[in-house]
Amino acid sequence: MALRRWWIAASAAILLVAALLPPMAARAVATKPLTITITKVRCVDDCRNEGLEAAGESAADFYAKVFINGVEHRTPRGAEDQELIEPYWAVTQQVDENAQSVPVAIQLWDHDSTSGDDLGDTSPRNDDNNLDFTVNYADGRWSGDVNWPQSCATGDGDDDDEPRVEVCFDVSPTPGSDADGDGLLDGWERNGYNDNGDGTIDVDLPAMGADPNHKDLFLELDYEQGRNLSKSDVTAMKAAFAAAPKNAGTLAGTRGGVSAQPNPDGARGINLHVDMGNLADANLREGTAAGTCHDGLDNNGDGLTDGRDTGDCLNLDGDVEDPLPGNCGNNADDDGDGRADADDPDCLIGDDLGANGRGNMISGLTACDLDDAFYAAKNLMFDKPRRLIFRYGISANPDGCTDPPGGSGEYGGNDFIDFNNDGVSVMHELGHTLLLDHGGFEDDNCKPNYVSIMNYFLSGAGIARQGGGRILDYSPPRVAFDGESRGNAPLANLIENQLNENVIVDDADPANRFVFVNGAGRRAPRDLDVRPDWNGDRADPPYENPVIANIDTVGLNGEPVECMNASTDSTLRGSDDWTFISLPFRQFGDSANAPVHRADHHEPTAARLEAIWRDLNTTDLAVTVADAPDPVAAGTELTYTVTVTNEGDAPATSVRVVDTLPAVVTYTGASTPCTASGATVTCNLGELGAGGTRQFTLRASVPAGLVHANGGPKTLTNRAVVSNLAGPDSESADNEASTATRVVAVADLSVTALQATAPSQILIGQTLPVTVTGTVANSGPSTPMNATLTTAATAASGASITPASTTTPVAALAAGTPQTVQKTLTIGCAQPGPHTYTVTGTVTPASTDDSDPTPANNQRQATFTVDCIVPVAINIVPGLNPNLVNLAHGVVPVAALTTRAGEYNLPLAFDATKIKPETVRFGTRNGAAAHGAPPIHNIGIKTLSIERGPLEIVIDLDLDMLMTFTAHDTDLPANATEACLAGSYSPRQGETYRFFGCDAVRMFP
Repeated sequence: MALRRWWIAASAAILLVAALLPPMAARAVATKPLTITITKVRCVDDCRNEGLEAAGESAADFYAKVFINGVEHRTPRGAEDQELIEPYWAVTQQVDENAQSVPVAIQLWDHDSTSGDDLGDTSPRNDDNNLDFTVNYADGRWSGDVNWPQSCATGDGDDDDEPRVEVCFDVSPTPGSDADGDGLLDGWERNGYNDNGDGTIDVDLPAMGADPNHKDLFLELDYEQGRNLSKSDVTAMKAAFAAAPKNAGTLAGTRGGVSAQPNPDGARGINLHVDMGNLADANLREGTAAGTCHDGLDNNGDGLTDGRDTGDCLNLDGDVEDPLPGNCGNNADDDGDGRADADDPDCLIGDDLGANGRGNMISGLTACDLDDAFYAAKNLMFDKPRRLIFRYGISANPDGCTDPPGGSGEYGGNDFIDFNNDGVSVMHELGHTLLLDHGGFEDDNCKPNYVSIMNYFLSGAGIARQGGGRILDYSPPRVAFDGESRGNAPLANLIENQLNENVIVDDADPANRFVFVNGAGRRAPRDLDVRPDWNGDRADPPYENPVIANIDTVGLNGEPVECMNASTDSTLRGSDDWTFISLPFRQFGDSANAPVHRADHHEPTAARLEAIWRDLNTTDLAVTVADAPDPVAAGTELTYTVTVTNEGDAPATSVRVVDTLPAVVTYTGASTPCTASGATVTCNLGELGAGGTRQFTLRASVPAGLVHANGGPKTLTNRAVVSNLAGPDSESADNEASTATRVVAVADLSVTALQATAPSQILIGQTLPVTVTGTVANSGPSTPMNATLTTAATAASGASITPASTTTPVAALAAGTPQTVQKTLTIGCAQPGPHTYTVTGTVTPASTDDSDPTPANNQRQATFTVDCIVPVAINIVPGLNPNLVNLAHGVVPVAALTTRAGEYNLPLAFDATKIKPETVRFGTRNGAAAHGAPPIHNIGIKTLSIERGPLEIVIDLDLDMLMTFTAHDTDLPANATEACLAGSYSPRQGETYRFFGCDAVRMFP
């Protein structure tokens, strides 16, 4: 044995000297890396105090020599005195870029400080202790002493060989064993993981979507019946990791983890693979579009967009806004992808891992923590070959537990249990396994400047977004949903006795909110990019400085109890999560029956998280409503001004006002988007910040005939109710308001026409009827309206018209339908000559409650002139009675008699000598003036004529006027019994009047 060791040592020395000889001058060639990783070393033959180790030397102290393309690399020494180690030694050698295959040899050595090192046998060939194989660079697979996928080799134990040891290894064509730093060797991600080193791949990572150039995180999440996560929660978790910053994990080593390089593909994000087996949800829908809760669209026209749609969009990057009915249980391929129901990834809750899925429902679980029952279930359900690849969690039912936690996880590790069964809690526990504590780098909980779901202030509600809804994320939370932009982390320290309300917590984050307890003891969510109200006075500005407040303690509801403290001078430090997460977990150790390092605090239960959520989302909305105009005219539009105020500390992320209009009005629109159904108008106002006010108007049309139908003015009542769809209201008394409006009739009434049908002349002392016709109209807005038409009549001096005033009702005067009113008046006159008569028609509302806004057109006048004729006495054929007239040949003498007032019953005295003969005509009553015969030669003779009487023998002493007419020139018919004389006379200089008189005749032959 000693001789063999000497020979091996000598050979190694020769090789080492050769390797150290200076190379011959040559042209530098381009190279590419090849990395060999020793994953496991195990003694097969005894190696404690015998075999590789001499008596008294305990177990082996292993290290390896790896020869890549002839170049030797020596690894660090593993843990001392171990028969089995999993060192993950990685050695890298640059090889010619044109090399298609690369020879590799592995030697395993035991270090001895008191004697020479001992070589173990790793070769399955006789007379050889080296494991030799050749790597095909193109696919990273190997052949030789072992052939891919066999990744472990054991010495054959030949008598000429050294003691047998087992070595397991992996190969990667990258400058390291794990280029993306996710804890999964590149060879595993390229070709699969062979756990026991035999010829079978045990975990087919490529088939499950692993990528050696992009970080992967694998999680098996088993569940009890009915306690599994929803697809929304899984999608939200996956979205959070997919948007992880490029520097995720790069500083994990500074906190006890393993640091990673950025993704070799240059992209941000971590691919989270959630294995829940073939668990499907029949309520899901094939072909459902993703991202509908943050696309800025109202996807179903219900007036609620994205986070404001609180019934659909809690997880903004996991939920579906206004989803259609599920079809994942109808045995049909609804989206045409060739896969139906549970075979369609759209219907699966977790990832579609096909035959590689192992997630399962667990029956009979009695675990209440990371206890013996948990690990018994894990040992039963979890495939051992996954132990280096998958983290493991159980979504469990706490009903059988006494005082169960909401969840529990290893701090740096791979195991957790969740009793809350939602995405926030699972990602919180997963965060513990990634080396995150409740304060990020420390267990200082409820820090306002630590915006992460690891913070108990956020571990139930998630990270609230401005505008409603939430995301799941670690610190710093993403601004853009794809992670293109994020806030700052760590955020600046907050010193509780030096708080400054003028300083914004994170001006780089216009999307997310943080949470603190203000000076009034109330929990207050606040936009990260606005100035905080640390003292809770709700009276900013002015913004105070300094403010003293205990901002990281419990709220008024006493939750979360883990944050209870009385300090007002603490320095609270922000934390950056993503940069320090540790995806690799092998270094934390593992146990088959207990957690290695459980997180210090149990998580709050679902009931406690619900209380925290309600507290975070409790607002105090108030509403008022005002009307204008009041009173309002029927037929016009009524405007209601609705004012909503948030008097609470939390933003109201989805404010809705439901306004109940009076049943008789018709909704016509609003200044904000609203929908109407009958008299109910629903207005979604979106988000209203703490202390904010939102005002909008509603318009409604009042029926034009409302007042007329009601028989008078009517009072209308409008009622507005405000609510926050995203949470409760602390004071419901001011959530409702109403206003009463008096409706009156207002119409523009007018007299559109007024006409008088009057004679052109009238005899003095005679009365005649005059017909007055008025047309009235209603131009609204109120219609119909009862109206009154009043006529006022006046006449010039010497004339009369009666009645002087009349009132006529006009019932139901409607717009577009004028009404005509007729009245008969009586006119007369006492003096000769033309006289003017004036009739004025005025329309007014019949009711004193009604009004007319335009009185200028309410009145119209009609004026007419009537010539007042002086009645006179004439005597036809003076001295003859009866008065015979021969139409054929006769000449008819006619005397116009001069009379005194009262003579012949005449009202006025008449001097016939003042007659102008040229104006006189003789004929019928109706035609004398127009068609009668003129005096012969237009001559009249002043003479003493015989007066008219039965015997016609009397002559008075006043001069009369005698004129003669040719009978056949008159318009007298053969059967005439009366003939008349008409003409003008001038009693005084400058005055001329008309006269008229008639006498009986008998026509002959």
